[in-house]
Amino acid sequence: MTMPQPNPTITFMMPIQDKQDFIIEQINAIFRFSEHYGGFCEILILAGEVDALRLKLAWLAMKLNKISHPQVRTRMICYTSKPDLPSLIETGINQALGQKIIIATSTPEIVENAEINDVSQREILVIRYALDVNALQENLA
Repeated sequence: MTMPQPNPTITFMMPIQDKQDFIIEQINAIFRFSEHYGGFCEILILAGEVDALRLKLAWLAMKLNKISHPQVRTRMICYTSKPDLPSLIETGINQALGQKIIIATSTPEIVENAEINDVSQREILVIRYALDVNALQENLA
């Protein structure tokens, strides 16, 4: 009798820059996705020097969702400088625990063109927004 393979662990990375659309909605969608996913999920918010209100909104959305989803790990990494998007992504990949990494950014073309040196060769998926739970499930099946 073979044991079923557990679902891979997933890290959702959201780099927040000057213009970030749908921060709260994306965080809520990731928590909704975790309800039906049988593996470990983590949300990693990466922020450069941005508007404090954006960071507070992201932090509040994670805190409120953690009440009903304590199994989802949440972390926020904030720089006091203003690094470029590839630097934020590199930091996130180095900090991510997931076997699969999903990067949700409003400028996916920048990430896709960046050289991402992930020595562990994890699967990395770049998406524009983490709003469509069904699309996430299809991409992770």
